[in-house]
Amino acid sequence: MTDQLVIKYAGGTDRGRVREQNEDCILMSEFAHSDVLLLQVADGVGGHEGGEIASKLTVDYVQASVAKAVLLANSGAGYVPGWLEKTVLQAITDANIQLIEQQDLRENLDDMATTLVVMLVHNGEIAIGHLGDSRCYQLEQQQLQQITEDHTALQKLLNEGKINKQEFDTLPMHNIISQAVGLIKKPEISIKRLPFNKQSCYILCSDGLTNCMSDAQIQHVLEKNESLERLVDELITRANDNGGTDNISVVLMKSE
Repeated sequence: MTDQLVIKYAGGTDRGRVREQNEDCILMSEFAHSDVLLLQVADGVGGHEGGEIASKLTVDYVQASVAKAVLLANSGAGYVPGWLEKTVLQAITDANIQLIEQQDLRENLDDMATTLVVMLVHNGEIAIGHLGDSRCYQLEQQQLQQITEDHTALQKLLNEGKINKQEFDTLPMHNIISQAVGLIKKPEISIKRLPFNKQSCYILCSDGLTNCMSDAQIQHVLEKNESLERLVDELITRANDNGGTDNISVVLMKSE
């Protein structure tokens, strides 16, 4: 990575205690002759045949799109203002188009889809893009903050004022997603840009982690003075100890 910023990252994924197969997929990528880092977590949508295929295809499509953008930037186009956000938006858009094309080509996979959270890092800046309820968090100054907002039916009702916070917390519909890769032709992709805080730890995860661990429990693990690899393992272990009701995926990143 850059001379100013030495970045460490680690990730892991696990089937959990209940699911028969792991439909999550993670991908962590660096690119030749650049200081660009790409981190991804995808969760094949439960109940959709081919979720495992959808998540794997999607992270590969995103990686290929970002690789093309890096190649163009290094070939003379440069890393112009807005490059991070535009690259993430284009990569997720490309992945959505290609996954829908695969739905038409693959027998019995016409409804495969996946949630996705993407983090792209370059020159001390971060862009985050997501669809669905896979999340990004930032641990900063002993406070864990959720950076992304879930694309779920309940979250939409809350945002529109149709339910209150108490109803949001108690209604049993949190797993009904409103956005995903492969769900519709023009999804509402959420993009955020933020500076890389050298004192922060960043986490990408599927809902298999957050359904089995509270934010406070996640923060307690992240605050330990351990390697990122050990922290990833402990988060997955604790989620499994708390039921492991879904596939569990975690990617952590911080500066050295």
